[in-house]
Amino acid sequence: MRWKAAAILVVLMFLSAASHAQTVSLDQTRDAIREGCERLMKTQQPDGSFVLDKHFFEVSTAYVFPVGQTALAVLALQHALPHLSGETYADAEAAIQKGLAYITQRKPEALTYSAGLVISVLYKADPTKHRRLIGLYAEMLVLSQQTTGRDVGFWGYYLHYPPRLQSRGEAPRAFGRADHSNTQFAVLGLYYAQLAGFQIPERTWLLLRKHYLDFQNQDGGWHYGPTYAPKESNANMTLVCTISLAICNEMLGDRHEQCKPTPESRPVEAGLAWVAANLDYDQLETYGFYATERLGILSGFSEFGGKSWFDEGASRLVKDRRWRARNAQAPGQEVGAAFAVLFLARGLEPVIINKLKRQGDWNNHLHDVKHLVEYVSDRFQKPKQWRIVTLDADVDFLLRVPILWISGHDPLNFSDAEKAKLKAYVERGGTLLGEACCSKKAFDDSFRKLLASLWPGSELREIRKDHPIYTDPRPLRTLRPKILGLASDGGQGRFSVLYLPNGISCQWERGGSTATPAFDVVTNIVFYVEKTRQKPEAAPTAPTAKP
Repeated sequence: MRWKAAAILVVLMFLSAASHAQTVSLDQTRDAIREGCERLMKTQQPDGSFVLDKHFFEVSTAYVFPVGQTALAVLALQHALPHLSGETYADAEAAIQKGLAYITQRKPEALTYSAGLVISVLYKADPTKHRRLIGLYAEMLVLSQQTTGRDVGFWGYYLHYPPRLQSRGEAPRAFGRADHSNTQFAVLGLYYAQLAGFQIPERTWLLLRKHYLDFQNQDGGWHYGPTYAPKESNANMTLVCTISLAICNEMLGDRHEQCKPTPESRPVEAGLAWVAANLDYDQLETYGFYATERLGILSGFSEFGGKSWFDEGASRLVKDRRWRARNAQAPGQEVGAAFAVLFLARGLEPVIINKLKRQGDWNNHLHDVKHLVEYVSDRFQKPKQWRIVTLDADVDFLLRVPILWISGHDPLNFSDAEKAKLKAYVERGGTLLGEACCSKKAFDDSFRKLLASLWPGSELREIRKDHPIYTDPRPLRTLRPKILGLASDGGQGRFSVLYLPNGISCQWERGGSTATPAFDVVTNIVFYVEKTRQKPEAAPTAPTAKP
């Protein structure tokens, strides 16, 4: 799976001028998050549960899922905490703990939506502490995937309990109608269960991928499911199916062993192309905004079709706080508020590293930086993100993110204008982080040549092993690689260029516990950059020529 922006009309971060949204301020966004959290907390019951949708409770028993609704509210509050303060923060923290107690003290709720949300919540809270319950919900999901007939690969509303949890003589409940909405929450749960260390059967992912390929429309999009009309592609389902198919590809071994770009996943590309060409933010429900946020974060893109997905979403959700979810016209409905809070809070998570898309082999590992950022976020319980950029971006835009990652095998080939941007990025406060993937000499020679041309007379030298970059916050004992540094100010102050002449990103790509030492190396670099980074300098004020 390669996220190939040019081929799929997904325009990257530098096209901010193309967005039609009116940007809202950080204070406005945080105020909306606060309001959403307060609305959610008003629905919490004395037993710790949340009732986000009174309408369903009053008119039907078919879709009542108190554990699932509680998990959705807790998930939103978990992500919102960094953006809250004062009394609201304290109230949200208490509400999360009460909600977690409710979730963990109830018999597992045999519903697909509930399983996906509960696993997500428990993974974010503490995957080690909640390992047993995560494993149980994951087992229910695996057991309940439809493996025969028209709906093979799908999930319906209901799950089967493992035999040991079934009451004597109890007949398994029918799965219910299968659809892509239930299925994407199953994928969400399985994904976080696998991140928590559970080995999901390969057959589960294979059936799931085949299902998405079989049901993709000719235009690249997806509809709701086999028993639903109309069959035309729609935004909600195309967003969630594109996300889910990309996850399937990753779980099935897109983390290839060879250090070279893998063939692109044409179905994923087609799904992204449909999103870029057809996504109408004015018609999107809060469910769709939540899916848009997850697709943006997963892919590393900030924009689809020339529009910033966060700016477009925030401009609508912050100004119009009705936050209605699908078919939710009845009072007492706060499912939409939960999805809105998730979109806004996750969209504000700091981006700590940009991956540079350039000519040549810039993407030998599809998930290297993604896995690194996931590791830093999980290990230190501070959500972080990554993005893909090109040097078509202006320097001010690049400076929003403290680290620019450049890796490859082959010689670098930058134009004079691109070199000037790299130089300005570093000298105004950014950090350039390079890696010779697989220790390739061609890249190594060209990277050193690039630095010599940008800062003549400066020295790229090995950093002493007693430097904090080897000890803080993770003492590097198992893997103590050679890390070279260059201070672009002539040798004084912080290292503004860091270089790994012996590659370690292959290990990030493979992931797992064996990759921990390699993750720790750049975790320390991230902390070093955050501690030593000065506020980016303003752009020169001298007038420039305009066409």
